[in-house]
Parts: sequence; C-alpha cells; structure tokens
Amino acid sequence: VASEMDLAQEQTSFSPIISEAMDRANGIYAANNGELIVQGLRGLPLFVGVMQATVGHVIERHKDRLHEIRPDDVIIINDPYLGGTHLMDVRLVKPYFYKGKLWAWLANSAHWADIGGSVAGGFSSDTWEVHQEGLRLPPIRIAREGKLDDDLLALILANCRVPQERVGDFKAQMAALHVGGRRLTALLDRYGVDVVDEVIAEVRARAEVQMRAHIAALPDGRYTFEAPMDSDGILD
Repeated sequence: VASEMDLAQEQTSFSPIISEAMDRANGIYAANNGELIVQGLRGLPLFVGVMQATVGHVIERHKDRLHEIRPDDVIIINDPYLGGTHLMDVRLVKPYFYKGKLWAWLANSAHWADIGGSVAGGFSSDTWEVHQEGLRLPPIRIAREGKLDDDLLALILANCRVPQERVGDFKAQMAALHVGGRRLTALLDRYGVDVVDEVIAEVRARAEVQMRAHIAALPDGRYTFEAPMDSDGILD
C-alpha cells in the first residue's frame, strides 16, 4: 500500500527532485502515537524516523481536539522543529478512518524546490535564522472533510517563486494519500482488522530482533566522528 502511494506521487509530481531524485516518502502510522507501521520502498530511508516524529507532533498538537478530526481532513506541516528536516520538506498528514474509527494516519513528504526565503531553493550560507529560509508551517488543516482551503493554499503559493510547479507537487501528495486510503480499505476489507493488527505486531517484533542483532554484532568500543566546516555561515 505504501509503495503504491510512492508510485502515485512519483508519477504525478511536477518536480524532478521528487519524481526522479525521489526526495520524498509515503507511510502509514499508528493512530495513537504516530509510530511507524510501514514506509514505502521507493522513499528515502531518512524519513523512516523523521515522519513518525512529524505525525507524533500532529497528534500532540491536536490531543485535546482529536474528536474534531474528520475523515478526509489533511494537515500540512514543514516546521523543522516539529519532527521535520528543513522547510523545503513539506509533509501532508491525513487521518485514516475504518468503519468510523480512527485506525491509522497516512503521511507523505516531498522536497519542494522552493518555499520562499531569501534565495531560490532555500539554501544560503548567509542566513542565520530559520525565518530567512522560507515559509514556516505549523500543523494546520489545509483540507477539511475533503474540501481544500483555497485561501490557505493561495497564501502558501504566493510565497513560492514557481507556484505552478508547487501546486502540481502538492496535488501529487494529495493524490498519493487518496490512493493509500483506498488501498488500505481494500486490505482491511479482505483480511480484517484483527489479522492486520497481528501482522503489524509481528513485523515490529521481528524488526526489533533484527536491529538488536545488528547492534550486538558491533565490536565493543567508543566510536567518534568529526566533520569540519569552512565557516559557521554567519561570520567571515
């Protein structure tokens, strides 16, 4: 299901960095805490840990208002301090309901080639605060029960240098979420919630065993790493 979400986003995105460089990811996350259930095979491995943190922050921000979340709501977020990477990685998070119950969250990420800021693309060694890098979005609903907030989208696009590309990338993300919801419903209809829940638990148990085995195989010792920088990006 998650890999089909990847494919839908890949085939419909406007930007080569998303469709060809594959700087994006799609996944399914636990309803109660946002922990990763699965990420698509065609997404960046980096997002395995990052996107579950994003979904977790979305849940935390709405913990007192989760009852207000409705099917086909979509939340947009790119705040790097709320489980993000940088402002150009824009994420969409969508609650997934099965038979009237919140069963999971669907989410994806896409590197937008520009989201404002002091320079095109958002990368500049002359900036010294996040506000110079682009438009910062906290978790806010860009769609409510399937109805897109055109005013909010217009505000976001007004801060992008090539809005025609950005709206194409945004719609590709929305389409991927739609594909994920449709395919996940078909999966649950076929096998039932209990069976799928058991599979998720088994996959997590096996993943823990594998990870512990990899860590145990490392020789005992202290490991350090250093990376030099030519400057701090602020002072000459």
